Amino acid sequence: MDMTNNSLMRREEQQRQQQSSNALQIKKTTTLINRYGDKNHFLAIFNPDLQAKACKFPDRCFFGDAPTLAEINTTYGDAMATMWLIPQLYDLSEYCGCKDKLQGKPLEQCASVIAGEFFYLKVSELMLFFHRFKTGRYGRFYGAVDPLVITTSLRDFIRERNDAYAIHEQEERKAREEEERRGKVLMSYEEYKELNRICEQIEAEYYMETKWNKNK
Repeated sequence: MDMTNNSLMRREEQQRQQQSSNALQIKKTTTLINRYGDKNHFLAIFNPDLQAKACKFPDRCFFGDAPTLAEINTTYGDAMATMWLIPQLYDLSEYCGCKDKLQGKPLEQCASVIAGEFFYLKVSELMLFFHRFKTGRYGRFYGAVDPLVITTSLRDFIRERNDAYAIHEQEERKAREEEERRGKVLMSYEEYKELNRICEQIEAEYYMETKWNKNK
């Protein structure tokens, strides 16, 4: 009987967690659509020309509220991340000026691989990566645009990203600790008045007790 009850309780808990997860996902989807519109409007907003602006604010790229590849897939359909990556990669291919461009099936496959392997990256982070790649930060192509050079370079970018997140978390932790320290040292005016009242009461009681002892 106990085993049956435990099983039912676990099942109910799983259902509650699933309902909560579904509600959260619906909320995220609604937020993205309200902010960026339909998928065509999203593609128009986050077009390759935005890379030049993104590079000026790397912290915003890393720690801002731009959606991840996984989130745009959930919101706009499973192929959305690949669809968004194709023009980004094509723009990179054109910029590099190689004779053999990245196009057709290799272009689609490269976009699909990035969408699948790096689904946790924000679109803003990827735009920062593409801009940094254009500056020669991660090497270069020789004669042809090689998808392996792109994905290998992306792993180098992720190491930079991890370093940025580590520094950001350390700064936030220091800020929290400083705030907690100030909270322990400082008190509100109301707290000060209450402490002052208690001190005055103690002094008055001490005075009365001392006076009474002298008069005995």
